[in-house]
Amino acid sequence: GSGKTTFIRGICQFFSIPQWVKSPSFVIVREYPAPIPIYHIDLYRITDDFAELDDYLNLDGIILIEWAEKVEDHLPDQTIRIKLFITGVNKREIEIDDPRD
Repeated sequence: GSGKTTFIRGICQFFSIPQWVKSPSFVIVREYPAPIPIYHIDLYRITDDFAELDDYLNLDGIILIEWAEKVEDHLPDQTIRIKLFITGVNKREIEIDDPRD
């Protein structure tokens, strides 16, 4: 893939989350306890609305969503959007849109 889970793994390592970060494709959500809890959501297999999304968006912590374009209309205005693009073998480009800028 484009490196979404690898990117999220790096964020988790920054917050000293010791466990191995895996894609939550089959469980949809993985929660990582840390001083700031991290919720890793993968919407790849979701075909309808993810009913529990609002519950997660109202939690204190960091919510990282793969395939977030599927729920774009539900995301808060202050959402930081990060897109990864494959630009070559083992090369990626990252685009960050921070509405606070």
